[in-house]
Amino acid sequence: MGETRPAESDEARPVRRVHLLAPFRAGIRFAGLLAWALVCFVALVCVSLLGLVSEAVSRKARGAVSRVWVRTMSRIMGTRITVHGTPPRPPFFLVINHLAWIDFFVVNVLCDAVCIVEAPVGRIRLIGALVKGLGSIFVHRVKEDTPRVNDLMVRAIEQGQSLLLAPETPETTFPRGSGVRLFRGGLLESAVRTGTAVHYLSLTYRTPPGYPPPSKVMIFGPNPFLRTPDGRIPESELKAFGPERSFLWHLIGVLALPWHEVIVTFGPEPITGTDRITLANRLHDGVERIFTPIE
Repeated sequence: MGETRPAESDEARPVRRVHLLAPFRAGIRFAGLLAWALVCFVALVCVSLLGLVSEAVSRKARGAVSRVWVRTMSRIMGTRITVHGTPPRPPFFLVINHLAWIDFFVVNVLCDAVCIVEAPVGRIRLIGALVKGLGSIFVHRVKEDTPRVNDLMVRAIEQGQSLLLAPETPETTFPRGSGVRLFRGGLLESAVRTGTAVHYLSLTYRTPPGYPPPSKVMIFGPNPFLRTPDGRIPESELKAFGPERSFLWHLIGVLALPWHEVIVTFGPEPITGTDRITLANRLHDGVERIFTPIE
């Protein structure tokens, strides 16, 4: 997301001890993000009217608006992207490790794809409509929803669309960002059913010297969408992140940074599997081999 650059060596930068500009930087960027989201939302509503003539044309126009929103949003936020390897050619099925909410936006800058997204995201004002414009498939965190989502993914594959999925389990026995969590195989059934080879990549983050490390500022938690049947946040999330906190203050912290870098490493070859569990394990091992833990 944002400025996409070829891989480069990590050069030493002077440590910043006083960050007087941080509040002003965060405020200006926040206002810019909000204004840009409003502009794109209005544009999305306008192009949706094309559905009165042709739903296909309207869908394509909505996708174009949402993709412009993603690309410009990343520039406003100060996101830098460093790429190792070569993105797959469409159509593709791509899986990633999942560290932060920015992940899907970053990958969509590099590769246009239909994202598999948590259903509550679609209900967020302004943002939900723009995410829907990308053609996202929304999934509920219940086992009963898996067949429906797999059917939608199979249909997307058969229509020649690209798919983007983060199959990591939410639970972890190690600090978030220090390793790759196990992959669930449920939604990889669509790849097995269609005989589709699955590409993979790893994501990691970097922040400027003298600022909070990415493990403290880039990763948000506990996940407010991950709850037990009685509406509580799982103990594993609370243990990893502490009490529930405001996403707004987390976002302000990200925007206060001069920049943040997302390092994307693509796997060398796609992976196939005859069953979803084997495929999930092979993809996990592939991502783990190219993953760099964050600080």
